Amino acid sequence: MQENPLVSVIVPLYNYAYYIEAALNSVFEQSYRPIEVIVVDDGSTDNSAAIVRTYQDVRYYYQTNQSAAVARNNGIAVANGEFIAFLDADDLWHPDKLSIQVSHMVAHPEVDITTTNVLSFLEPETQVPAWFKSDRELGETNGIVPSAMVVRRNIFDQVGGFSAAHVPSEDTEWLCRVKDAGISIVTIPEPLTLRRLHGSNLTWQMISTAAARSLRIFRESIARKSQNH
Repeated sequence: MQENPLVSVIVPLYNYAYYIEAALNSVFEQSYRPIEVIVVDDGSTDNSAAIVRTYQDVRYYYQTNQSAAVARNNGIAVANGEFIAFLDADDLWHPDKLSIQVSHMVAHPEVDITTTNVLSFLEPETQVPAWFKSDRELGETNGIVPSAMVVRRNIFDQVGGFSAAHVPSEDTEWLCRVKDAGISIVTIPEPLTLRRLHGSNLTWQMISTAAARSLRIFRESIARKSQNH
C-alpha cells in the first residue's frame, strides 16, 4: 500500500495568543496523516510562544518581526513535506480539509495547487468597520486565501516565495505570479477553511491602501508578461 505524502503545515504567528490554540487544535484534529506542523513566530510580544510550546509535535521557530510573508518563507525553507499547507493563526480548518485536498492532488498529478471554499465568520463583539458589507464579507466564498491552499513543494522553486514588499497583499501577488506561470489551481467547492474576522485582521487595518496595492500587482504582472514575449 502506497504511503500518504507528508504535508508540512506552516503557521505564521504574531501576537495571536487568543486564537493560536484553536488553530493548532484544528490542525491536529485533521483526519489526514502524516503531517508536520511548523509555527514561525514573527516576533510576538504576548504569550503566544508559551502556548505553542505546550504542543510537543510542533516545530517552533522565532524570528524578529518581519511579516507573515517572511514567516511563511522561513517555514517553507525548513519544511520536509512534498505538500505545503498554510494556516493563519486566527483561522480554522474542517477536520477533513487536508484529506480531501491531498487525495485530489494525488489522484490528479497535473494539479499543482488546491484551495477550498472559505466560510468567513465574525468574532463575537467585534467592532465592524463602516466599509464592511456583511452580505459579501460573511458566509461562504470561493476567494483564495493562504489558509485554504495546499501547494506542491516544487512550485515554490518555480515561482519563488511570498514577497515582503507586498504585505498584506503578499498572497495576491504570489497567486498572480502563479497564474502568470500557467500553474494549475483547482478549488474544492466545499467550505473546508474557516476565516475568522475580528477587527485586528491586517487586511482590515490596511483597507485604505488596498486599491493601490492591487494596481501595483497588476502593473507588475503586465511587465512580467511583456518580458516573456
